[in-house]
Amino acid sequence: MISSISFAIVTLCVIGYVQSHSWIACSDYTEKNGGNWDPNRCRGFPRDSRNYAPKNSFGLDRGFDHKPGNGGDVCKTTYTASSYSSEYPKAIYYPGQQVVIVHPMKNHGADRCTNAHIPDFGNAIYRGVNAMDRSGTLAHFKANLISDLGRSPVGQPSVMSVYPKPGYQNAPNFCDDTDKSMGTYSFNIPGNIAPGEYTFVWRWSFNGPQDHYSTCFEVIIAPNKASRDQQLQSRGVSDLSVACGGTVSNNGAGSTVGCTPGATAPPGPSTVAPTTTTRSTTTTTPRTTTRRTTTPPQTPGFGQRRVPMKAYQLSGEISLGPAVSTVTRRFVSVHFDCSVDASFWNARLLRSHNHENSRKKRHSAIHYDLVQEQSGHVASGKIYFTATYSEACDIISNPPIATITMEE
Repeated sequence: MISSISFAIVTLCVIGYVQSHSWIACSDYTEKNGGNWDPNRCRGFPRDSRNYAPKNSFGLDRGFDHKPGNGGDVCKTTYTASSYSSEYPKAIYYPGQQVVIVHPMKNHGADRCTNAHIPDFGNAIYRGVNAMDRSGTLAHFKANLISDLGRSPVGQPSVMSVYPKPGYQNAPNFCDDTDKSMGTYSFNIPGNIAPGEYTFVWRWSFNGPQDHYSTCFEVIIAPNKASRDQQLQSRGVSDLSVACGGTVSNNGAGSTVGCTPGATAPPGPSTVAPTTTTRSTTTTTPRTTTRRTTTPPQTPGFGQRRVPMKAYQLSGEISLGPAVSTVTRRFVSVHFDCSVDASFWNARLLRSHNHENSRKKRHSAIHYDLVQEQSGHVASGKIYFTATYSEACDIISNPPIATITMEE
């Protein structure tokens, strides 16, 4: 049985693209819940940002994303004397400060241009022991929690375009550029933290509770705001502002410690109205595994000529149809004819494997074998997915195909 795959082209490009996930790009940003990256607003950077996350090429993938697992080092790089510079300095905080940090979205937001099922399994900031820990496992750093950053709502279409939102997906301009749009977190520094220098760790869990991404950044904790301001001014920084009040990423109360009297909090949650854009949508035609079916080309009008469209990202659903009452599990194979990194919901991934694309005569196609085994997933008759191609893919000539291989 071959099932239909419905999807939307959410990014069309003519340049190369490399799949990645995310990292912290700024560890002290002067705008809360902002929409567009401004390097002049960043007063502190993660470790080795100059090499991996240059301030003037926000979101460009240079291998800064890092998956430590539960036993690996949470830091992408080893701390050295050259990890920071006058152009890429360490952050300076004070006890009780409300802090804003920034990350590129890298296509992982639930909004009108994707779908409501993009996951977020939790975000947090931890710290090491004062002036001692420069590396270690996630379990080691978890002993000192700075802040829970909340979780973005999943599977709720009514709040997809409502900002600010908790967790990773707080990016009001996400649909302007799903890859390089800016996401922000805000959190409070504990009031009882001792002055000194610490290694902070950001942890984001994406596809599941154990699917961790992390970034390390060094922080100087000044005794108070006056001391922090003095240190920033010695660097030539004139913007000494801090976020004041409102809510932070976990929907808790934002700190007002060190705020100027009369300072107002940023506006509360609001719905961002969809902008009027033209976006292509395509639905694959179900076909057998031995013969490909494509939509016949339409005759262009006078003075027009057809130009190719290639996709770098898809999102949508696989429609399996209703299952009979005796079926408790469904096994599904999903085939992509171009090299892709895909994530699925409403199903568990059994394995993925590359194989030769017969048209290109090289290994650039991939199979994903999935199983639906939770009763609610089977009853829904759907599997949701996102897929990011590592090369431009003509999805009209190479549509993805889903096949139910077995039901039991």
